[in-house]
Formats: sequence, C-alpha cells, structure tokens
Amino acid sequence: MTSRLARLLSQQDGVATLPQLVAAGVTAHGVRAHVDARRWTRYGDRCVVTHNSVPTRAQWRWIAVLDHRGPAALAGFSALEVRGFTFFGEEPRLIHVVVPRGARYHRFPGVKVHESRRFAPADVVVAPGVPRLPAARSAVDAGAWQPFPRYACGVLAAVVQQRLCSARDLDAALQSVGRVRHKQAMRLAVDDIAGGAEALGEIDVAAMCRRFDLRPPQRQRVRPDRTGRRRYLDCEWELADGRIVVLEVDGSHHARVEHWEADLSRERGIVASGRTVLRCTATEARYHQRRLAADLVAVGVPSLRVVRR
Repeated sequence: MTSRLARLLSQQDGVATLPQLVAAGVTAHGVRAHVDARRWTRYGDRCVVTHNSVPTRAQWRWIAVLDHRGPAALAGFSALEVRGFTFFGEEPRLIHVVVPRGARYHRFPGVKVHESRRFAPADVVVAPGVPRLPAARSAVDAGAWQPFPRYACGVLAAVVQQRLCSARDLDAALQSVGRVRHKQAMRLAVDDIAGGAEALGEIDVAAMCRRFDLRPPQRQRVRPDRTGRRRYLDCEWELADGRIVVLEVDGSHHARVEHWEADLSRERGIVASGRTVLRCTATEARYHQRRLAADLVAVGVPSLRVVRR
C-alpha cells in the first residue's frame, strides 16, 4: 500500500471512490481484483470500502456523501453529530445528506437525501472529516425537518447551548434558507436565544411574557450567592423597589436525587443573598402559563395588564 493510499484511507475511515483509488496508485484492475476476492466491498455507483465486513456508521457517512458525483454534504443532525452534538432525545438512525435540487443519486437504506435549491459547493465545510454543512445551517435544517415547532426550537437552543454556533449564526442561516417549515417559530426562538435563553423552558418563559405583557427577564445572569460563589440564574427581574425576583425552570433532569439536592443547596444560597426565588417545572412554563404569569405578577414582576389565575 502506498503512503498516499494509506493517508487517503486513514482520512476517510477506509472508504474511497474509484477515481480516488486510481489517483492513489491502485489500478482499475487492482480494484476489481480486491472486490472479486472479497477483500474489498463495492457500495453504490462508485464507492469502495476497503474491508469485507459491515460498514460502521462513520463509514456510511462517507459512502452517503462520496457516492454522489456532484456536490454533496452531511446535513441536519448528521452534520451536527460529527461536530460532537449531544442529542436530547433518541439518537438519530438516519444519515442526512443534502444535494442540489434535481441531482441524481443512489438510494441507500438508512440514508435520507434532501434536495435543496440553496446549496452550493461554497456552503460545504470540507476539512477535517466528512464534507458537511456549517453548524448553523445544519441546525436550521434539522429544525425544519422536525414534526413540531417546539422540537425545532429545542434543536436551536441545544446547538447554541453546546457552543456549536451563536444566535447570530442561526439568524443569518434563517435569512438564507428561504421558506422552510417552522420558520416563524425558529425566528422567535433565535430572538429569545440571543437574549440569553439557553433551554426550551426559558424560551417558553419568553413566550409567556409576550403573551401576558410581562416585562422580559434578564436571562442566564451571573450572580454571587451568600458565599460568593458564582451562580447562573435562568430568569431574573430587577424591580423598581430594588428587589430581585428569580424564576428557575426545572427540566426533567432536576428530579434526579443528585440534581435535586444540588438545586436545593443552590436555592438556599440565592435566597440568603436577598432574592425572591420562584421555581416551576418545564411543563408549567409550557402548558400553565396563565397561572405562572399570575404568580410572577403577585410577587411584583411588572405587567401591562392584570393576569387572572
């Protein structure tokens, strides 16, 4: 094996196209000999995996992209996956690939090909690893492919929370993709994320404030507790009388014992520093907004109108 071939296979997880193999010094006859001897395996129209066992998921990513003769790239969750994105639900099984509108492509099981009018070679991140779309475009696409707008907003919040892109990046991506599903919901979510929201619960609180004319909170504020330790607060209102109201939105993970005890300790430190702390579940922030808004008004959060419980 030549050094050029070894480097190519190392970079591409043991997958190469026929033209790449020839350019690396393997003749067409040599490729056929390896395939006929069942040392290598052909996939699609022009890909070869240089072993005879079942391809790994990483190798399927390469096959899905390289087998297309024109521009192609990982998209959506698949592009985020290679960037280290941690999924908040079930791990995706499909591999998502984007190609130009009207392109011809081979259909592989487990691979979903999306045709796009707004896809060009300049959009592709080519190194290192499998060609893929940038994180912001991938997040917007993944959001648009979700069945419900709430899921779409959750994708955007998670991508920013995991520092794969910024709210500004998402805003630019939304402006460039044209008409896509859930676009209005994603625009509102990006505005909330730009204001500091880092989770669906905080996005729901922002929506509640718009719905009931509450003054928007300051989000993810860093405040010292009574011991001087830095604490990140979900939502905070500084009232005209000098008091500070804090709303903490608890997701399902807060119900675990280790999180619950840490949350109680954290809350004691915040309360001891002179702040009023209210806690709610993510379910309340989403489905019981009228009651939550009334409670916030009751402790002094400014409202333009009366909210009845």
